Amino acid sequence: MQIKFVALSLDAMRAALKALCLVAGAGFTVASGAAQESQDPFWTGRAMRIIVPYAPPSSFDLYARALAKYVVKYLPGKPVMTVQTVPGAGGLNAVQAILNTAPRDGSTIALILPPSATDPILNPETARFDATGFDWLGSIAGETSTCGIWSGRFNTRNDLTDHDFVMGATGPSGGTAIEARVLQATLGFRFKLVMGYPGVGDIRAAAQRGEVDGQCALSLTTLRSEVWSDYSSGKVRLVYQSGLQRHRDLPDTPTAFEMASNPTDLQILKLALAPWTFGRPVLAPPGLPAGRLQTLRAAFAQTMRDQDFAAELQLFKADLEPMSPERLTALVRELYATPRDVIERTRAILAGG
Repeated sequence: MQIKFVALSLDAMRAALKALCLVAGAGFTVASGAAQESQDPFWTGRAMRIIVPYAPPSSFDLYARALAKYVVKYLPGKPVMTVQTVPGAGGLNAVQAILNTAPRDGSTIALILPPSATDPILNPETARFDATGFDWLGSIAGETSTCGIWSGRFNTRNDLTDHDFVMGATGPSGGTAIEARVLQATLGFRFKLVMGYPGVGDIRAAAQRGEVDGQCALSLTTLRSEVWSDYSSGKVRLVYQSGLQRHRDLPDTPTAFEMASNPTDLQILKLALAPWTFGRPVLAPPGLPAGRLQTLRAAFAQTMRDQDFAAELQLFKADLEPMSPERLTALVRELYATPRDVIERTRAILAGG
């Protein structure tokens, strides 16, 4: 099948993004009783795993541990679930583990890094899979990323294009560097990268000491849990936010998509940043028996409605904004339909070109 791309005006593309927000935010339609009605003896006393790409104290690990604790309530046979960290390769090792090495029997699921879903588009040499065919269970919540500047030299958007800002980064392939390069190339922000910090916490400490102006890839979850006092007191200013629409907690911070000046830059921003819209996605291995996949999806959907699960997420100030597997699939397919020339330009930007 050939896909025909039609040139759109910037206003038309922004309207399409708003429509995508509605698709991304839609809820579940999975039948709530499906998991409890399963008669499959497979689940009885089963030892299960959830694979996650980052170790504690990452927000991914926190979400995974909360999910592991509550989803087993809605699986028949009283199974137990543990968390297994599979780090490395920018999150791809966790994806490869669930696709290639996990047993295809329903005993293992994975919470993956959102950009992993678009890695086959942008890094086909290393990511040899097609996320449009993933067996998603759903997403626990979206995530919003931003860049924070501590130095006090940022007051208006013009400052970002008129003056240099030194931003800390872990390395050239890390999110702190990639996000800064995307904003440089599309919005003209004059970010100068200093790399080599061991972790994002080290970058924030350096910014607070005045070694650098700030950092990109600052998630809203981290902002709430670790940086909120700096933000609420005005010590750190936010440059932008990555969501398709403004988050309710950041009503005065514009999205990158609002700031784009032409359709091509808008498409690049969408391809590079929109995956965070489905920020905590969970999937099962391919080839599961249909009944077991249905059981897992139903249990996931019921967990998203569990008030105790919601209360546990609130303890670490994390969002609960579930997305159904159907909506995840639609969003991923939308990103995979990006025109080839936009993909190539985005790849060059992410590679540092």
